[in-house]
Amino acid sequence: MRVAHNLTLHALASRIGYSTSYISDVELARTSASEAFVTACDGALGACGGLLALYPAVRRERVAEREKRETLRRGAVRSCQEVDDLKRRAFIGLGLSVVLLGPEAAARATRDDWDRIAHAWSYEIRIAPDRNALLPGLAADLKRLHANSGPQRVIAQLSSYVAAIATSNGDPGLASRWSRRARSSAVAAGDNRLYAYVTSSQAMQGLYGRHSPRHAVILADEALQATSAPCIGRMKALGAKAQALAMLGRERCAGDALAELERTFEKLPRDITREKLSALGYPEETLHHTRSYCAMYGAVPGEAARAAALRLYADAAWRGPAQVRLHRAASEADAQDAVATLTTLSETQRADRFVRQIAMRALDSCAARKVGGTAELREVLHA
Repeated sequence: MRVAHNLTLHALASRIGYSTSYISDVELARTSASEAFVTACDGALGACGGLLALYPAVRRERVAEREKRETLRRGAVRSCQEVDDLKRRAFIGLGLSVVLLGPEAAARATRDDWDRIAHAWSYEIRIAPDRNALLPGLAADLKRLHANSGPQRVIAQLSSYVAAIATSNGDPGLASRWSRRARSSAVAAGDNRLYAYVTSSQAMQGLYGRHSPRHAVILADEALQATSAPCIGRMKALGAKAQALAMLGRERCAGDALAELERTFEKLPRDITREKLSALGYPEETLHHTRSYCAMYGAVPGEAARAAALRLYADAAWRGPAQVRLHRAASEADAQDAVATLTTLSETQRADRFVRQIAMRALDSCAARKVGGTAELREVLHA
């Protein structure tokens, strides 16, 4: 129908608010369409409900694929009940090496084992409602890695996660120390893409810590120099640079960084763009999230980006959607929206530095414009 209407991918993308890569993937059956996407296409292409009539088949396929993934996951880590029990033990200090391998095997984990363990941590760090609960397990696994001369690439990855948690807790000094350890381990591993990843992570964390936006730009540029390959490290570096430049009021430069970010996204491997719940993924909503952040500082328009990000976030995600809603509240000085967003979060989640800093910007914006609800927002933030 797109071709019949003489529309290019870019033309359709501009009409419905989705990226050209996502539209192409749907057309080529590389990914399944969301109902919102089908609804948008149905209207834009004048299908009069014809496309929507096909959506139940998409839903059935998605359920079948989810069941297949769950079956494979259960086989990989024994039974769900046992995994839940082991995770509970991991959170009090045993580590995911024990979750996946058992106590005895964890002490003699192979390099392949550690890759699997690091992969598991990439999910925990993204979806945990309280990342502090992960610290004992991370510490235990890092101790095993050092004791058994484990792979430096895994030490770099886990150290970067500890730095992220330290940033969440508002401890920039600790975050810097663990970031430096992550970078030195990435150098020892001889992996340029990994070095770009941990350095760009430090740049992004610096936007919420004690470092200035200028320092974040320096770190982002260092990550970009490490590799020219389209990878998550390069994406995070471009995103951090765009956000830092927006904070500095350098709107044109921020826009240029965003444009490069979007061009690089089109070249990313599909296994990265499809991964929504891993710290090693870069799905489309992260692209829109970055633009939404820049819009908070007036660098670019943000309404479409915010809507797209919220539409695409996985149900298990909480930090990203909360941040995007607070971007809007800060941009539009909407104290009631900010209060509504914060009150849906737990006390621990409201205290998360990645959320609280944006909420504080929303408070400053509301206070400056003397809008109604500012006092309530201040009370929620200082409760």
